[in-house]
Amino acid sequence: MNFQSIIAGFMASLFSLVSHAHTGPDSATIIFRQPVPDELVGKWLNGTFSMSNWWAYDGKEYSGKPYSRSAAFHFTKNGDAEFYLAVKNHKGNCSTEAFSYFKGAVSFNDAENSFTLTPAKGNFRVFYSCTPRQNTDRKARAEELRPTTYYWSMETDAQDKTWLVIRFSRDKNAVATYFKSTSW
Repeated sequence: MNFQSIIAGFMASLFSLVSHAHTGPDSATIIFRQPVPDELVGKWLNGTFSMSNWWAYDGKEYSGKPYSRSAAFHFTKNGDAEFYLAVKNHKGNCSTEAFSYFKGAVSFNDAENSFTLTPAKGNFRVFYSCTPRQNTDRKARAEELRPTTYYWSMETDAQDKTWLVIRFSRDKNAVATYFKSTSW
């Protein structure tokens, strides 16, 4: 399985958005937009980076961090939503970079403390430094624009910073991803 397939699969399982009274990617699907709770309005970022550096074998050229990943959500009050995923990986002197983007709308289930995202559009872009003929920049296919439900909560840490906590399960003990409020 190549890196592009992994990213496409990850994105398909990670993202979905909803839009008011329009048909979805397959015209049989009706999707609805709802106002976003005030505490979720804005931009949220989760990211990782390597603490080490990658230098070319001659020690003279800096190639970058071996691995980094960032995911971000952007929610507007009226129910519009965007999702971003950027991944970079170094292997030897080669790097692979992937950027995925989805835009649509969001609906909420207050009883479950969940939101469902159904993208109306999206894009996948992959760059291979050592095999540029494999570079890709394409729109998301209809089957990649399917709804996904996330379970969310807000947590405040010891420094009084508020975090958006997202899980893929209702189980409060399930693995969680923490997103900090950000701007760009």
